[in-house]
Amino acid sequence: MGKVRVFSGKSRLTSVEKLEGEPIELKIERIVSNKEPISDGAPSIFTERKDGVVSAYNIRTDRFEVAAEAMDKVAGSIQAKRDSKAKAKAEKKVANSDVKVETKVVDISSGDVSGAKSTEGGAK
Repeated sequence: MGKVRVFSGKSRLTSVEKLEGEPIELKIERIVSNKEPISDGAPSIFTERKDGVVSAYNIRTDRFEVAAEAMDKVAGSIQAKRDSKAKAKAEKKVANSDVKVETKVVDISSGDVSGAKSTEGGAK
């Protein structure tokens, strides 16, 4: 048989501060007797008819689709930051050098990128 491990009773978990709530009966009595406005409650989710049903409150909303759209926006933002850093670095590099940088535009839709001719199918 193997060795039996003995764990010490020490834990890193800590307790949270406990708060005891006010019973609803006492709260209603206090509000009515002091004529206080009701400040507690859930936020109103009413929307104008012209706005339609907000996806945050619609039970038929595909939450995964909403999350995917949000992540697409985040990814686009990150890519834009990367592109701006690369552009700034390229501009700095060009500004520091006296050599002109020439670029060549190649139309790849025609399929003839390199200018080499195919030898398949015989010489034409």
